[in-house]
Amino acid sequence: MKKSVNFFVLLVGFVLMFCFAFTVKCVWSFELPVEIPGDYDGKWYGIHCPDVPREKYKGVRGGEVFPNQTIINSWGYKAKTIDEIKALIPEFFFDVCSHPELWGDVRINETAYIPVEKWGEHVKLKLMTTEKNKGTARLNEKGHLENWVAGYPFPGSEKGIEIAWNFVNSRNYGEGLVSSWYQSVTDRNGNRRYASGEQCYFWWKGRLYGEHTPSYEPNPNNYEFFSSTGFYSPYDLNGMVGLTYRYDDPDKQDDMWMYITSLRRVRRMSTAQRWDKIPGGTDLTYDSLTGFQGKPTNYEWKFLGKKELLCPRQPKDSIQELKEKPMRAVDQLYQRVNAVVLEYKPKENMVAPVSRAVMYLDPEMYACFYVEFYDRKGRPYLFLLTPWVIFGPGYQAPIGYVMLDLQRTHSTMHATYDEWVDEDATAIGGNSPSFFDMTNLRKRYSGR
Repeated sequence: MKKSVNFFVLLVGFVLMFCFAFTVKCVWSFELPVEIPGDYDGKWYGIHCPDVPREKYKGVRGGEVFPNQTIINSWGYKAKTIDEIKALIPEFFFDVCSHPELWGDVRINETAYIPVEKWGEHVKLKLMTTEKNKGTARLNEKGHLENWVAGYPFPGSEKGIEIAWNFVNSRNYGEGLVSSWYQSVTDRNGNRRYASGEQCYFWWKGRLYGEHTPSYEPNPNNYEFFSSTGFYSPYDLNGMVGLTYRYDDPDKQDDMWMYITSLRRVRRMSTAQRWDKIPGGTDLTYDSLTGFQGKPTNYEWKFLGKKELLCPRQPKDSIQELKEKPMRAVDQLYQRVNAVVLEYKPKENMVAPVSRAVMYLDPEMYACFYVEFYDRKGRPYLFLLTPWVIFGPGYQAPIGYVMLDLQRTHSTMHATYDEWVDEDATAIGGNSPSFFDMTNLRKRYSGR
């Protein structure tokens, strides 16, 4: 546990640190193809991962809250020209949709905006908790969050750093997670590589459910969250486990370890280079996951205003892959959202290949739909698209998000196909602080 290994060499296990989340009980609300991999009847996309048996695809548990939305309008593939909505989608996304010869065919389907009050009891509890604790949270001289209890710390704020803390603590996917996923890495020629595994996490503070609310006590080490990733496939990654402990302290770096099956050893990992591409040929970086996965105090934040956009706020519970092109989530549902536009820039002490990133957030739930990343020369670099399906009692799950490398015409998709959240994650998945022990995790994933 004492030997240090460079972060970008071993961080395979964190491919999907927050890429997800969620819960409750049910099957896919759409018809799966008879065989997987295969295409949906009459569609130009399908589920093509060979590593996950058909019976494993459960979808969001509890089912979609809004499974039968009426499509008002469509643009793109076999629909109206994408030029009509140039002002209603981010510039990077418009460029992708305008070049199907590079990325593949995309169709944007508009449905009616559904107010959060209709989503379910989880949203009601979160908003009630936010109102109850309104005005108690504050930022210290370093911009770190203090006196926060639960809910959104700064509801409705137009200050960049405060919006960042709202996003970090949005918990739209719950405060405890056991999630099964697969990912596909696709190049410009349609060549694909797959991996599958399980992502788990546990939040110590800002809790809404169970007997340990609003914080899990005792917590003498001042933890913020635990996170783990275990791999099932491919064979050379089977049994590999990544484990992270994050602290509620802007000056204390994460503790991170990796069990490497080929060495049969646990190695401590360096967190110094949080913007290196995660190994395995992916387009993901640690701090870019779910739009932002770092410490807010390591960045400069700026509120850029609000903009009406078509956003995948109430999408289908549908994994959508193309066989020959890199684009994913190619036939989703979008709604008109007055999105919060938030910019972040790495501070001088950060080693990063990006000069800035622009996030597009839901103004109430702070889910991140899009991110445009610029390289150090200010050129378009990466683009993140995240559809957030609403399920169960009002949770949001990033069902099949995709990160695009615009300079290489390359993509990485993360798809969740089964998950347990909050009390279900504890009762059924065994999620608790003691779960996040390397010995326990090695047994769980049958590490060699």
